[in-house]
Amino acid sequence: MSLFLLVVLLTSLYAVPGTSTSTHHPRPPTKHCTVKHNHDGSDDSANILHAFTACATDSFITFLPANYSAYTPITLAGLNNVVIHLNGNLLLPNNIEEVQQKINVSTNQPSTYATPWFYFHGSNVQLIGSAEFEWGRFYGFGNHWWDLGVRTLRPQLATFNITNGLMRNLKVIKPVAWGWNIPGTDLRVENHFVDAKPDNGTRWNTISFPFNTDGINISGHNVTVASYYGHNGDDCISIINGAQNVFATNGFCGFSSHGLSIGSLGSKGSFQTVQDVVFKNWTMDGAVYGARFKSWTGGAGFADNVTWEDIKLVNVSTAIFLTQNYFDQSLGPPPNVTSNSSTHISNFKYNNFYGGLNANWTDGTCITPVCWNFVEGGDATQSIIFDLYPGTALNISVGSIKVHPFEKPYTETTVICDPETLVPGEQATLGFNCTRGAYVRTPIGSSG
Repeated sequence: MSLFLLVVLLTSLYAVPGTSTSTHHPRPPTKHCTVKHNHDGSDDSANILHAFTACATDSFITFLPANYSAYTPITLAGLNNVVIHLNGNLLLPNNIEEVQQKINVSTNQPSTYATPWFYFHGSNVQLIGSAEFEWGRFYGFGNHWWDLGVRTLRPQLATFNITNGLMRNLKVIKPVAWGWNIPGTDLRVENHFVDAKPDNGTRWNTISFPFNTDGINISGHNVTVASYYGHNGDDCISIINGAQNVFATNGFCGFSSHGLSIGSLGSKGSFQTVQDVVFKNWTMDGAVYGARFKSWTGGAGFADNVTWEDIKLVNVSTAIFLTQNYFDQSLGPPPNVTSNSSTHISNFKYNNFYGGLNANWTDGTCITPVCWNFVEGGDATQSIIFDLYPGTALNISVGSIKVHPFEKPYTETTVICDPETLVPGEQATLGFNCTRGAYVRTPIGSSG
């Protein structure tokens, strides 16, 4: 059984509670359009745009089982009550300079990180990939970019800015960088597959490392991710500014994922928010972090009501990492921030983390003398690192944690936490002794 089919099976086994992401349609689609395919390998973008224009409303749009050359960035907007069957594959140009030139002049709506190659916009839209593993793919040919270390003018793969939408059975193969951007409302993502793993390197190699290959970036409302399988070199799932009511369940993050992440928030002092997020039942294999929260030094805004639960760790560098004081250490010393502000966090819950740590606290993204994620005293034995801004973290609790350092017993697991940064009374509800030393579990009392 292929890994993808296993993910499909898991979706049928697990009932997914949470967000109200129904994808009802007010009326059955009545029109049908098939996307023409140029058999000579020439650019199919005009064919794609023609089909989506002709069948923008109350329609089925079908891609044939073929490799479509999507050689031009494209916006597919004005969609309403449309079901898209991606029975073929969509291929970006296999030429770095061509991609750079075209994305540089594209008028597609930019995301938080980059301009997407594909931009979907509308309401009541389903994008359904083939159930066959070899079809329903988006090919980015990012491995060539990784091999050469090219990190300029990179596209995000796609934005799905839909109200009441569904993405199912999509496969992302060697993206240049960031995968899917999801800013819409009432959305469901099922059986999502990501292959952003280099074929010629390991998580420790700086050569051919897949920088910034986030699996999914979510800034939307009422979003469910149910069954995800991926290998990448950055955040597996990244919940970013504006996100609210997100439920992500039943996933696997491999190679050198940077975790199930909130943020980053508060860059350049901006007011940014995230609230009501649950990560449940994930396996993190080879990841730098299991659970991660990151807000910038001098940021503003808040993150509230976030839960990470039932997280299996296999050779993960740090199980739980939380910082409200982030800056990119590879660029130099901390910025000269004059404000005394920070992104406030509240009602964070971590429960049932289990497994083992890696011997290395970082990965191939560490390409400068001072690594971007260096922590003073970090030695790959930490199950928890809390880098809090004094007085701004409230009602944080860590439940069951059973994590051992690489080839060491559970008793040698340590934590990094400064008790001087805790809100008065917070130690009583924290669930472990906030110190720089051995991990010691403590009772979780009442916050009242």
